[in-house]
Amino acid sequence: MAKEKAQLSREDWIVLHCSLLEEERKAEVSAAQSEVEGASLKILEARGVVLGHLVISERSTGLYGRPMITFVPARKDTVLPANNFSSGDIVGVCESGSGQGQQRATGVVKYVSQKSIQIVLDEDADELDSLSDDAQLRLNKLANDVTYRRIKSGLNELEKLINGPAAHTVSVLFGESPPRSQAPSLPPQLTGPDGRIQLFNKNLDNSQRDAVEFAIQRSDLAVIHGPPGTGKTTTVVEVIRQHVKLKSKILACAPSNLAVDNLVERLAAAKVRIVRVGHPARATQLTQRYTLDCLMHNSDESQLLKDIHRDINEQLKQLKTARDKGKRQHIRREIKTFRKELFEREMRLTKQILTNSDVILATLTSSSNDGPLKLLREDFFDVVVIDECSQAIEAACYMSLLRAPKLIIAGDHCQLPPTIISKEAAEKGLELSLMERIINQCGEEVVRMLTMQYRMNTDIMQWASTAMYQDRLVAHSSVASHLLLQLQGVKTNEDTGKVLC
Repeated sequence: MAKEKAQLSREDWIVLHCSLLEEERKAEVSAAQSEVEGASLKILEARGVVLGHLVISERSTGLYGRPMITFVPARKDTVLPANNFSSGDIVGVCESGSGQGQQRATGVVKYVSQKSIQIVLDEDADELDSLSDDAQLRLNKLANDVTYRRIKSGLNELEKLINGPAAHTVSVLFGESPPRSQAPSLPPQLTGPDGRIQLFNKNLDNSQRDAVEFAIQRSDLAVIHGPPGTGKTTTVVEVIRQHVKLKSKILACAPSNLAVDNLVERLAAAKVRIVRVGHPARATQLTQRYTLDCLMHNSDESQLLKDIHRDINEQLKQLKTARDKGKRQHIRREIKTFRKELFEREMRLTKQILTNSDVILATLTSSSNDGPLKLLREDFFDVVVIDECSQAIEAACYMSLLRAPKLIIAGDHCQLPPTIISKEAAEKGLELSLMERIINQCGEEVVRMLTMQYRMNTDIMQWASTAMYQDRLVAHSSVASHLLLQLQGVKTNEDTGKVLC
């Protein structure tokens, strides 16, 4: 591919992308505000961005000692109205009444059902602890600013980077240094008597095998380009397993929870020691057992943590009935003491679970320094893998890739780009993914493309192969001449007997 004509310096790139992120954030806030401006509470409730007439049904303590509040409709035996609230949304807790009401606290939605909604508060619970359980409250859905703060924090780390684990790789990404030469051979731990790699997945085709070996032999940067149906995730999983065999510690990320869980399922089936970082409500049912929360819940120390939770909840019950001001202050101090102890114990247990894992998986934003990974030493990881890299804005990748000396990215920049709300920010460069930029900058030196596809008939595949993949795709024999009528339950007719109608 052609080299990028005008490559920005690292400093200029950071300045530009900080401004583009701000444009994108403003566009998102503006879009959210346009939904609520000038609208009555009744209309906002109808749009699903406000839940009114709620009362507190339960106060408890969640992971890391954070206060959790469960809200239910004020009218008994009723359900929540149709709404757009979901796990991970940022909400404001306001008192019901005339006007917009006073915002008492902010938090993140943990769970939503027909009858209740539970949130984890961002800060101390004093503002809500002081309210009676029959006080009517309202939840307002807020624009999510957390992602932007985390990405900008990653860019700040990039700007300050001088040494660090990823210093050389970053210098390659910005054209300050050339990529290192590929190792002449595979590590002996991974090869058999014939010198060939011993694959976990014996069914890999030649292009997949080549990509796996290439990613292992690269010491700084490797790109796996996987067009549709070529087994990109299968290849990435093999790459990860081979690095685990080398006793490497790996951080595997993707821009979406779904893509992360896809890796979790594959690695769990292969019996790799993994932990999935992130809110368990955002994980699929199949992968929740591998989340940090679940592993902590099932640990040997779980009973002690439950005892502290119980003590906090008992204090919260006393707070509800206490009328004396001095007694209420004493109870609040007790609650804070218990929460501090819970926080410290959970931090130690979190670090232990993370340290004992071979692969830690997270979305790009969950790999930021304000999450559990901050508990690990700077040089803990040997490899960072970013799957579906072409669907993430480049700035988001620095939250994870700064953590290790070796970076492996996978995806297909010829498919959907990152989702950008601001058209101006996209045109100025926010839409250009790290994967596409590096392929343009470094060319084939750091790239291996998967060429055998297992999804499309040859005639269907051909246009995409010619238009986007330099005629390099080949349809596997299992699908090369496959027709609809060959599928179970499909009847033979004029349409199902043809490749193209």
